[in-house]
Amino acid sequence: MLNTAERNRSVQVHERADRSLDGIFRLIEAAGQPRPLDEVLARMCADVAVIAAAAVVSIYVRDGEGPDGDGQVFTLRGNVGFPADSVGRVHLRQGEGITGFVAERLLPVSVAVADRDEHFKYIPGLGEERFPAMLAVPVVRGGVAAAVLVLQRGPDHEFASEEVVLATALAAVINHALERADERERAAREASRASVRLPGRALCAGAAMGRAALLPTLSAVARTAAPAAPTGVTVDAALERLGADVRKLAAGVSGSAARDLASATLILDDRRFRDRLAAAVGGAAPLKSMSELAREYARVAFTAAAGDPTTEALMTERAAEIEDLCVIVHAALTGQTLVRPGDILVTERLGVLFAAHALSRGVSAIVADGPLPEDGAVAALARAAGATLIAGVSGVFAWVHPGDLLVVDGDAAAGSVRVNPEATQVARFRNQRA
Repeated sequence: MLNTAERNRSVQVHERADRSLDGIFRLIEAAGQPRPLDEVLARMCADVAVIAAAAVVSIYVRDGEGPDGDGQVFTLRGNVGFPADSVGRVHLRQGEGITGFVAERLLPVSVAVADRDEHFKYIPGLGEERFPAMLAVPVVRGGVAAAVLVLQRGPDHEFASEEVVLATALAAVINHALERADERERAAREASRASVRLPGRALCAGAAMGRAALLPTLSAVARTAAPAAPTGVTVDAALERLGADVRKLAAGVSGSAARDLASATLILDDRRFRDRLAAAVGGAAPLKSMSELAREYARVAFTAAAGDPTTEALMTERAAEIEDLCVIVHAALTGQTLVRPGDILVTERLGVLFAAHALSRGVSAIVADGPLPEDGAVAALARAAGATLIAGVSGVFAWVHPGDLLVVDGDAAAGSVRVNPEATQVARFRNQRA
């Protein structure tokens, strides 16, 4: 048994004198600082450079508001070692360059000479040729890359395996910084939210109160953390269920609305489309392949229908339905919930397929920014489901955020949507419904 002196000799307290250890402490401190994200990342890059003995440290962050706005772009948000104007200027798509490749594969990659790698992409003005040894590590959140940490050194200074482990640990601290920045952004939105009443046109009467759910894009669905993927769900099964939802709601619908429903659901029975969608889902990068499939149909809309406004409108609508369909299938295969019973769906435009999906899952109301025909298929589906439908609510996206409480009134002469209603207005609504 050790005596007191022996125990003291066997325990070593690591003070903040070691340069690398001190850098890790400072990195953790920086991650929690309530400062603008770019300032936090700039300081973290400097700390990582000390810890990892790297000449260049870069942090590329997934940017939903980037040049293409599809959530597949990574923007250089923090750096040491490159010219100052590179921050915010350099963008790489997922799968593009070594950085994009790491974001796509979600695995660390190290190379002794970067420009000899098949994935390398030269970016003018950075001077990367002086730092050929590279290590890139994904910052993973919710099963996708939220960012990529890139370390670079001069010739003959490639990264060892233990340094890959160190960089992976540092990426976790960077992830904490990104999460704290998201929390501050959410808190700022909460503080700035105001109660407002927005007028619209009631196409389906009724009143509803619920939380706002926004119609997502493919990239937005991909950024959402998914639960464990359900077993036994296939592309065919997801499409069959959607077809059943449409048929159930469409029973008894007649006239032009019935024709619109029949036209929109043709794609569900298109064997060639099903095969292509299944191939996209089964590929190495399913989200990227599905996005390309949706864009291909969108391009067809503008080439096959050139010069014919009526046909162009129909083809454009069909391309939008394809993107909605990809969102629904992707969510089904990954176990994500797009809308919940009682939600109020807020959308800029709404196609038949997503309307059927949302109404079948119990949304209480639909609020559309743009106009919708009163005798159209979407209105017919909403009436069949007993849901309130308000269209032409201009400016709704300037006021509504996901999860906001909404009160929708379709019983008045002019429909309206109240965003973040005051407690007295909530009580009045409940009393009226009671």
